[in-house]
Amino acid sequence: MTTAIQYLKRNEIDIVKCNACIEKNNGLIYGYSWWLDNMSAHWDALILNDYEAVMPLTWKKKYGFYYLYQPFFTASLGLFANTHAISIADFLRAVPSKFRFWDIDISEANILPEPVSVAALTVHKRLNLFLDLQKNHSDLISQYSRLTRRSLEKSHKHNLVIVYNDTPEDIIALYRKSYHTAHRRITNKDYHALLSCCNIAAGKSHLKTYTAHTPEGEAVAFYIVLYDKNCVYSLVGGSTAKGKSMGAFYLLTNAAIQDHAGTNKIFRFEGSDISGIAFFNRQFGATPVYYQHLRMNRLPFPVKLLKQ
Repeated sequence: MTTAIQYLKRNEIDIVKCNACIEKNNGLIYGYSWWLDNMSAHWDALILNDYEAVMPLTWKKKYGFYYLYQPFFTASLGLFANTHAISIADFLRAVPSKFRFWDIDISEANILPEPVSVAALTVHKRLNLFLDLQKNHSDLISQYSRLTRRSLEKSHKHNLVIVYNDTPEDIIALYRKSYHTAHRRITNKDYHALLSCCNIAAGKSHLKTYTAHTPEGEAVAFYIVLYDKNCVYSLVGGSTAKGKSMGAFYLLTNAAIQDHAGTNKIFRFEGSDISGIAFFNRQFGATPVYYQHLRMNRLPFPVKLLKQ
């Protein structure tokens, strides 16, 4: 059978078939149209035959140049396929040449073999951490580090209470207040897009929120997780300075793990390529899984120098 990879613009894509391909191939939640429509400035896709495989292309245009980029809060994308007859490299070679610059992350299911067979492409290995949730919660706790168990004890001594019904809007507001200095590149538009995705996910029963409160009612830690039939996704979370001293985010992470323990899901500790985040996530017994960052620079000189 012949295979044909087509490049389709967003308005040419059969969204029902596209989402069905993502679903059929245990795709990441970030690959669905409702996520991409909100989180990406623009997106098109490479499609194999009659949606046997889909590779979303998230893009922007600046100074007249088209480029591929990784939207905020979208850990990785890549190829979603139900066939082994074609590879991620085949799809990458089919990316239209108008995209002169690439700066994207592809998931652990899309590892490019070395040597890389795509011209001008550089590949960097990046770390994620996964926790298999098949065991019951007691067995999972036995894998926790001493630091985690001490932190959980500390949170209980402070009588922290977990609230499960705060809205995504509440959590995102707490996140912005606590981390605005560290995330200056994330715009109001990005946060509004995130809220839209969270509200859609909540409507599909794919979202849970967790907030740790002191006995006086002060919110000291906050967490949003997404989940589907295969994975639990650590989306956004953290704690205030007071919450850190109380072990509050350890408490919430443990609660999210407990809610999905004994299932066939994988807890995806997204963001683990950042050393401080990785240190925290490892304390729960998570194991390393690697994905790839792809970069290509075919911009003309001297514009090319701006993206070195």
